[in-house]
Amino acid sequence: MTGHTTEPTSAPPANAPIAIPELSEAAPRSSTQGYRRPVRLLLWGAGPAHLRFLKSLQKAPIAHAEITLLTSQAQAFLPRMLAGFMANEYAIAQCLTDIEPLLQGSSVRWAGRQGRAMDAASRTVLLDDRQVMDYDLLSINIGPQPHREAVERAMPGAREHGLFVPPLEGFVNLWPKVCELGRSRALRVAVVGHCTVGFELALAVRARMPTAAVTWLPAPQEPPRDYSDALHQRMLATLRTQRVTVLYEPVAALERDDVVLSSGARLACDVPLLVLSQSTPAWLHDTGLADSADGTLSLGQHILTDAHERSTSHPEVFFVQQDSPVLAHNLRAAMNAEPAQLRPLPAPGIRFLYAGAQHALLCWRGHCAQGRLAGWLKQYFKG
Repeated sequence: MTGHTTEPTSAPPANAPIAIPELSEAAPRSSTQGYRRPVRLLLWGAGPAHLRFLKSLQKAPIAHAEITLLTSQAQAFLPRMLAGFMANEYAIAQCLTDIEPLLQGSSVRWAGRQGRAMDAASRTVLLDDRQVMDYDLLSINIGPQPHREAVERAMPGAREHGLFVPPLEGFVNLWPKVCELGRSRALRVAVVGHCTVGFELALAVRARMPTAAVTWLPAPQEPPRDYSDALHQRMLATLRTQRVTVLYEPVAALERDDVVLSSGARLACDVPLLVLSQSTPAWLHDTGLADSADGTLSLGQHILTDAHERSTSHPEVFFVQQDSPVLAHNLRAAMNAEPAQLRPLPAPGIRFLYAGAQHALLCWRGHCAQGRLAGWLKQYFKG
C-alpha cells in the first residue's frame, strides 16, 4: 500500500465501538484506511427472526464480522406451532429447532449464557454469570418475556396461581401435566390475554379437552387489539361454535379456585393461562432505549422502533418481538455500513390463525375465510 507505515496508532482500541456511518460523521471506508476491526454483532435470543438469520449465514457468511449468539437454550420452540402442540396435533419434537446445526459452517460463536440487562450508552450486555459483553450492533429477538412483578401488581395472585404461557420454554414442559390432570376430571380453564394468541390457545384447549369449561378473557387492561373488527367478529363466531365463553371484564385478581373480575364477580377456574405476550420484561426498564413519551415502561409497552425495527434512540439496536421477514437482510446491511439498503417492514400479507382441529382462519386484505382448506394452506405456508 502506498505510504504504508508501521505506526501502532493505525488500529483502534480493541473494545472501542465501531462508528457506523449512519450514526456518525465517519467517512466511508476505503482500502487506504488500514486496519479495520470486525464489526461485533450480538444476537440476543434464539427467536424465529434470529433463526432465519443464522440459516442465511450458512449460505452466505459475512466477512469482517464477529457474531455471537446469546442464549442458553440448546433448542428453540417455534411459536407458530404452539396451538397445534397444545391441541396434540404436533409432538414436541416437531416444534423444536436444534441450535447447534444452524451454527455449523458459519463463524458464529455460541455464548451459551442468558442476558440479564443492557446499557445502550456503553453498548454492553450483562450476562447471567455477571460477565459483560460489548457490541457494535445488537439484535434482540427473545420472544415475550413477561414482567412478572408488573403483572402481579396489576393482577394480584398471578405469580402464585397463574400459568404463564410465555416464556414458552417453561410452559411447554408444564402443559402435559395439565393435560394429565384433564384426563382425570373436567377442568375449568381461563385464557387471559387480548392477543390473537389468546384466541388460538382457547381453541387449542377446547380441542385437547372436549369436556373442559373454557373461557377467554381478552384482558382489556392491555393495549388495544392489533387486528380488524371483521376478523374479531369472525373470531367470536368461531369461539361460539366451539363452546368457548368470552368475557370482556378486566381481571382484578387470581385466587386458588377463582378468577376475580373487576366487578367482584368470580369465575370458577382450575387453570388460568396467562397469555400476556405484550407485557414488558423487567430488564427493559433501565436500558436507556427510547420507550414511552415519559421515559417509563408499563405493562404492555415495548421500546420504540422505526420501520426497520431499530430503536428510535439507538439505531445500532434492533428489536423484534417474534418473527421478521426483513431482519436478516437489515442486519447484513447494517454490518456492511449500507444504511441505504435497509428494508422497511412490508405491509401485512396473508395471516393464519389456528381455529380448531385441522381448521384455520385465513385473513387477507380485510377478507376472512375459515375451514379445513384454510388449515391446509396454513400448513403449506407454515403460517
